[in-house]
Amino acid sequence: MKFIKYIALTLLIVIASSCDLELQDDPNAIKLEQINPTLILNRIQINFATFFNTASTFGMQMTRMQNSGGADYPNTNQPTAFDGLWTNAYANILNDIYVLKPIAEAQGLTRHLAIAQTIEAYVLLTLVDYFGKVPYSEAFNGLNNPNPKADEQVDLYNKAIELLNKAKRNFGLAPNPSGAVAFDFYYGGTGASWVRLVNSLKLKLFLNLRVTSPTSAQDSIVRVLNDVGGLITAQTQNFVFRYATNTADPDSRHPRWINNWLTGANDYIANYLMWQMNWGYNVQDPRMRYYFYRQTTANNTNPNNIRCILEQVPAHYPNTGPVAGPGGFPPSIDRNATNAAWGRTFCFPTAAGYWGRDHVDPQGIPPDGLLRTTWGAYPVGGRFDANNGLAVTNATTLANSMRGAGIQPIMMRSFVNFMIAEADLYLTLPAAFEGTARTQFENGIRNSIADVRDWTVNGTYGSNGFGPSPTQAATIQAFTGHDNTAFNASVNDYVTRALTFSDTSPVPIPMGYDALVGASQPVNELMNLVAREYWIALYGNGVEAYNLIRRTGFPRGMQPAIAPNPGKFPRTFWYPVVYEARNANATQKPNQEGTVFWDNASSNLDY
Repeated sequence: MKFIKYIALTLLIVIASSCDLELQDDPNAIKLEQINPTLILNRIQINFATFFNTASTFGMQMTRMQNSGGADYPNTNQPTAFDGLWTNAYANILNDIYVLKPIAEAQGLTRHLAIAQTIEAYVLLTLVDYFGKVPYSEAFNGLNNPNPKADEQVDLYNKAIELLNKAKRNFGLAPNPSGAVAFDFYYGGTGASWVRLVNSLKLKLFLNLRVTSPTSAQDSIVRVLNDVGGLITAQTQNFVFRYATNTADPDSRHPRWINNWLTGANDYIANYLMWQMNWGYNVQDPRMRYYFYRQTTANNTNPNNIRCILEQVPAHYPNTGPVAGPGGFPPSIDRNATNAAWGRTFCFPTAAGYWGRDHVDPQGIPPDGLLRTTWGAYPVGGRFDANNGLAVTNATTLANSMRGAGIQPIMMRSFVNFMIAEADLYLTLPAAFEGTARTQFENGIRNSIADVRDWTVNGTYGSNGFGPSPTQAATIQAFTGHDNTAFNASVNDYVTRALTFSDTSPVPIPMGYDALVGASQPVNELMNLVAREYWIALYGNGVEAYNLIRRTGFPRGMQPAIAPNPGKFPRTFWYPVVYEARNANATQKPNQEGTVFWDNASSNLDY
């Protein structure tokens, strides 16, 4: 028996010694050579749309497109609110790009690489614009450096420029035929459109530097405008992410549609945006019925549904006449004391059921999810407002909506128009662009309106090779004032007013672009008007809206917060908890008053 045990023990020793007990590779882990670069690029593109959507929410809350919670600016968001944005940026998008780039370089996948570099630059710019200093150069070493230090903001902007320049060069190379991008969710494989996007992003980047570094910004913008690759100028070149109508595996519908159309509205549209669009230039904005869907067409009178109807208009709000608020007079609003707009600056922005929330309103949530105004056909794929007055959960309403087949409007041709207009007002541009601010202003308005309507009517911009989404064409053509002929007339009327409008006060005040020029008004008055139209065109894009208001201080006279002393406007946001609490080299900011490096805080936004 002892002999048998000895033999058995010897065999175990031999077997054990024949095995490599110091395995270094996890047999379940995916090796680098096993990664499919097309699949990882797909994931990057999809996660990027989510990143933009989340970032836009915070920007829209600060710029009177959506209501933000909290009783004052310091409490509009807590650090935990930014955890999802940060995690998606670092754990998903940037980490995936870090993995993809050496594979794409080794296999000659120049188009994969160029798309990844463009997205990387956009994400990096947004992180800097929102948070200031963030980790990058040390951020992707895993366990070798679990506490990466934050890089200086200027260095990160320079890195973004470098990435965009590399992307442009890679787009100019012939794609590897054996490794073509199977799914380009944005441009359907059109490299020339990507180059236009790269140049448009560089325009955005350098425009942010206009105030603090005017000479270098001007030189850089001139080079961008002279670049033969061009800018985004056509509808097919709009940089958008398209959603579809699939309900599961995966759910491909717009996240804002999911959040507001399945069980009732969860977001509050900002009353001020609806107020401006209803009363500006004494005519309703042609985009209003495309932007907003009313679940009721009459103002509610039940204080259990909307408490503000029992409250007094805050003393610091303009109310019974054209009294300037803390931010001054709002552009485009007739200052005649008889203008009904002045009685609608609080609670209900109109008399026709447009129901949102005032700026930084901290009240609780009443049972109004099937009553309040919500997102319309553009950009989330809701429904055109044809005075239906039906709840979003109504079967007819759902069936006749675009069923969530909306877009993320990341960089539209109208945005480029307004950016060039701003640059022309303050800088010296090449001959082809110098003195074109008025033309860019008009084209920006027209392009925005056309893109809003065309998406809703056609369900496509023809930019990525996918077929059209469900449309609102039949409803729109049948609705009074929105058939092609009538709508075109209303657009021309709106543009004419934006150019020539003067109010009806006893001494008329010039408010349109040409009217301001004719009255020899200073350039800031023109920028105030340009910013007003840019801000409206940015609906659905809080990233550029947040940059615009910090960079320029315009549009002026926006609705004040409910509190008369709301504290300091967030010039940047809190660091997320997932960063500040887990990184030994991270320190939470004392407040949100610190500025991004290109913001000199010369404009007062603390109202």
